Amino acid sequence: MSSTQTIDYLNNLSKQLNIYLSSFFYIFGNISTSLCLLMFISMKRFRKNPSSTYLLSSSMAGFVLINTSYLTRVFLPNFLLDPSTTSLIWCKLRQYIGHLSSLIFLYCISWAMMDQYLSTSKKVRLRQFSTVKIARYLVSLTFIFSFIHSLPLIIYNEINVSKITNISSCVITNNLIYRNYVTYFVIPFVLGIFPTFLMIIFALLSYANINYLHQRQMRTQVQHQLTRMVSAQTFFVIIGMIAYTAQTIYNLVTTSTLKSPLRQAQENVVLTITGVLAYTGYVFNFYIYIFVSPTLRKHFKELIQKFLYYFTCHFIRNNRTQPIHITQNNLQLDGK
Repeated sequence: MSSTQTIDYLNNLSKQLNIYLSSFFYIFGNISTSLCLLMFISMKRFRKNPSSTYLLSSSMAGFVLINTSYLTRVFLPNFLLDPSTTSLIWCKLRQYIGHLSSLIFLYCISWAMMDQYLSTSKKVRLRQFSTVKIARYLVSLTFIFSFIHSLPLIIYNEINVSKITNISSCVITNNLIYRNYVTYFVIPFVLGIFPTFLMIIFALLSYANINYLHQRQMRTQVQHQLTRMVSAQTFFVIIGMIAYTAQTIYNLVTTSTLKSPLRQAQENVVLTITGVLAYTGYVFNFYIYIFVSPTLRKHFKELIQKFLYYFTCHFIRNNRTQPIHITQNNLQLDGK
C-alpha cells in the first residue's frame, strides 16, 4: 500500500469511526441520562442520601451537555451540519452551555466521591458534613461558580473564517489573554487535571474507610450500593478525563510542530477515538448503576412493568370493540 493510499485509508477510517462512535454515544447517552433522571426522581430511598443529590445534578448536566455541546460539536458535523458556524447566537450559547454543564457534571461527581469519604469516615465530625442540606448547598455553589466562570465565553466567542482554508469555526477571537487562559489553564486543568485528582484522592480515602466499616458491618444496604454506584461511575469518568487531558496536552505540545500528511492522518484516528472516549462518563452512567445496584434494577423492572400495564390497558381500552353498538346496528339492518 502506497503512502497516499495509507493516508486516504486512515482519513476514511477516522471519518467512519467518528460517525458510528458519536452516533452510538449520542443515542445511548440520551437514553442513559433520561433514565437516570427518572430513577433518581422516583426512588424515595435514595432521596435522603446526599450522594444521590450529586448524582441527580450530574445527570441533569450530562443530559444538557449531550444535547447541546456534544450534539453540535461531535455528532452533527459528521453530516455537514454545524449551526455554530452559521449562527453567532448559537456559537456563543454552545460554548457557554457546554462549559457550564461540563463543570457542573465533573465537580458534582467529585463531590459525590467526596461525600463517600465523609460518610464512611471514622470521625463523627466529618460524617456530620454528609447531609442532603450541605449537598444542595454545594451543588448550588457549583452552579453559581460555573455560571459566572462561563459568562466570558458569550462575550468573546465569534465565528471566524480561516483565510487559508476558508472554513468557518466558532472560536475565541476578541481577547488573546482570555483565549490563552482557556487554552492553557481551563481546558487542561479546570476540566481535566483538577476533577480527576479530586476523584482519585477521595476514591482512595473512601476505599480505606470502607474496609474499616465493612469489617465492623456498620453500613446500610443503600449506603453500600450508592458507594458502588459512585465508585463505578468515577472510574469511567476518570477514563474519559485521562483521554481528554492527554488529547489536550498533546495538542498544546504539538501545536507548532510541522506534521506530514501521514502523521496527521494517524493522529486523526487516535484523536477521534480519544475525543469520543472523553464523553464516556457522560454516557454510561445509567448502565453502570443498573449493573452494580440490585435495588436500582428492581425499581427499574417495576417501572417497566407499570409502564407496560398502563400502555396495554390504555391500548386495549381505546381499541376494544363495543358489542352493544354492533347489536344495535344489526337490529337496524334487520329492520330494513
